[in-house]
Amino acid sequence: HIISNNQVGFTTDPEEARSSRYASNMAKIIRAPVLHVNADDPEAVVWVAQLAIAYRQKFKCDFVIDLIGYRRHGHNETDEPSFTQPVMYKKIKNHPTVLTLYSEQLIKEAAVTADDIANQIKEFRDYLQDCMERVRAGLVNITSTVPKEFESAMKHVKASSEDLFKPVKTSIDDAVVKKIVERTTFVPKGFTPNPKIDRLLKSRLEMLSGEGTIDWGLGEFLAYGSLGLEGKHVRLSGQDCQRGTFSHRHAVIRDAVTREKLQLLNQIDPKQATVEVINSPLSEQGVMGFEFGYTIADRDSLVLWEAQFGDFVNGAQIIIDQFLVASEAKWKQSSGLVLLLPHGYEGMGPEHSSGRPERFLQLCGDYNIQVANLTKPAQLFHVLRRQLLRPFRKPMV
Repeated sequence: HIISNNQVGFTTDPEEARSSRYASNMAKIIRAPVLHVNADDPEAVVWVAQLAIAYRQKFKCDFVIDLIGYRRHGHNETDEPSFTQPVMYKKIKNHPTVLTLYSEQLIKEAAVTADDIANQIKEFRDYLQDCMERVRAGLVNITSTVPKEFESAMKHVKASSEDLFKPVKTSIDDAVVKKIVERTTFVPKGFTPNPKIDRLLKSRLEMLSGEGTIDWGLGEFLAYGSLGLEGKHVRLSGQDCQRGTFSHRHAVIRDAVTREKLQLLNQIDPKQATVEVINSPLSEQGVMGFEFGYTIADRDSLVLWEAQFGDFVNGAQIIIDQFLVASEAKWKQSSGLVLLLPHGYEGMGPEHSSGRPERFLQLCGDYNIQVANLTKPAQLFHVLRRQLLRPFRKPMV
């Protein structure tokens, strides 16, 4: 992790911006090593970077570099930082640049001559000028080479309005339904589920035989299980995901005696893809941000984030506004993240009874997201499968 410690919020002094001496103090939470380095010393910066990489690769742990520098022109070139930092910016104005300082050092060490440096500066500036003129004249085809590991993240398929409403085959065979239900209700010998869970599993078997209507939990299971059987990884995270806030899911159950866990969705077939259901910390912004990044890095996985209650999504509003709904327009990176926002009028208070669908409707523009108000388990089954069966990716709420 690199802290670009250059007084970016220059109208606010560090002692007003944080309670600690160093910007890196939060790294103490995870006991990560921290090295503070002067950005005016390029060789020290390179040495610290090499050390950080070597440490991370050997010990598989976080490492923090506190790169201490300054902003010569404040926030940008049109700003006037001396309004609020007159003394500091008077010093910065009279302070030599990194290039000047390092050039003087190399000349003093007889590593290069002043003429060598002047020639390199001129050569580089001429190169930049030539590149700019060629681009402006339309003489250059701008291409980029993407490392293989990031090819999926950089793949962008723009969907038209016709694509969005084009029917997709999301159905599965009866034999697949039967296999998923039978295997996700199977409890191995020696495992003792809670009696209520035992009744739930039996009721799901009855739904298969037509003795009951398929409910939301089983509709979800059929979607995740069928994708897993097709070799597609599924990842669901949230505060109460394994059980489900309203006890509808029970994707992971515990032995009532030993507390051993049983992952029901991962016992369908030995060759299936993994279906991960993960209980996460109650940090909506942090967890949703991670899952958004996961969808960018792996567009072939179905990734879902579930709010404990629908209104808890407001804790991740920055991720939604700045990343989820805008990433395709800003960076041509389309996310297939699904936000599950369970809510209803449970008597929890005016701010605790709605997933605020109106906020997401306001964020809709140029077909950037999908907002689905589902009323039947069958609809949930089909939209979840559709997320991966289309050739393009769109976030869905």
